[in-house]
Amino acid sequence: MIKGHFDNSRRPMLVGAVTVLFAAGAFAIPALAKEQPSMTAAATKMLSVEGKKLAYLEMGAGPAVVIIHGVGGHKEDWKGVAAALSATHHVFAIDMLGFGESSKTGEDLSMPVQAAAIKALLESHGIAKADIVGNSVGGWVATTFAATYPDHVRKLIIIDAAGFKAMFEGPPPVNFDPNNAEEMQKLIDFTINGPVAKTPGLAQHAFEAYVSSGEKAITATWGKSLYASTRLEALFPKVKAPTLVLWGADDKLFPSVLCSAFSAQIPGSTCHMIPGAGHFPQIDQPDATIKAIADFLG
Repeated sequence: MIKGHFDNSRRPMLVGAVTVLFAAGAFAIPALAKEQPSMTAAATKMLSVEGKKLAYLEMGAGPAVVIIHGVGGHKEDWKGVAAALSATHHVFAIDMLGFGESSKTGEDLSMPVQAAAIKALLESHGIAKADIVGNSVGGWVATTFAATYPDHVRKLIIIDAAGFKAMFEGPPPVNFDPNNAEEMQKLIDFTINGPVAKTPGLAQHAFEAYVSSGEKAITATWGKSLYASTRLEALFPKVKAPTLVLWGADDKLFPSVLCSAFSAQIPGSTCHMIPGAGHFPQIDQPDATIKAIADFLG
C-alpha cells in the first residue's frame, strides 16, 4: 500500500488534501501565464461535448499530445510547455470541464466524464492515439483516460498526481477554498515554490478571478465528483502505455516519495524528480519540466 511509503513527518500536509482540488484557484491564469513563452496562434477553441463546452488551445503538427492542467490551473499555465512541444507535436492544452472557459454546468464533473471529453476531442480531430500529460487532478484524469481507453494512448505522463486513497483522509493543511485574498496568498505559498508566488497583488487578483469565473460557485459539485471517481490505486494496474511519473522534489502538498511509490504500481514506468519544484513543476521549473517531457515523448 502507498501509505506505508509516506514520510510521517510530512503526513499532516498530505492527508485531507482532497480539499485543494475543490479550489479551482484562478491564481494561475494571468500572472503566471505571462511568465511563460508566447504561444503562437493559440486562440481558444471550443468543442461541444454532451451539451457542454470544452475549451482548448491547439498548435503544432505531428504526434498528438493532450495536456491537462491541475488544481489551481488552467490551459494557459501550459503555454511554455505547449510552445516547446509544438515544434515536433500537435499539442492540445485543455480547460477541464468546470474550469476556465469550459462549461461549469452539470452535476457530474468526475474523472470518467473528463476523460470522455478528451476522447471526444481526439475523435473530433480524427486522432486515434495521443500522448496524455496531466498535473495534479489532471494526472488523475490522464490516468483515468489511460486506464479506460488504453488503445488511444501512446505514452502517459502524470505530474504530482492527485487521486490516491490517503488524500481523502484528515483535515487540510490550509484552506483550499479561499474566502479572501489573505487565504488565497496562503494557498499560493503552499503550492508554488517560485518567486512568482510573491508577485504584488497576485492573491487579490486571483481571489477576485476565482469568484468571478464561477469556479468557486461549483465547489460542491466538484467535490462530489471527486469522491465518486475511482482512485489511482485501482487505475494503475489497467494502464498499458509507457508511463513517466514526474514529481516536484519540493512538493509540500503531495510528498515526493509518491513518485517512486506510484511508479512501482505501473508496469514498466519511470519516476523522475524535478529539483526545486513544488506541486506545479511547469511553473516553478519550466525548463527542466519541458526537457523531461520532451525526452520521454521523443
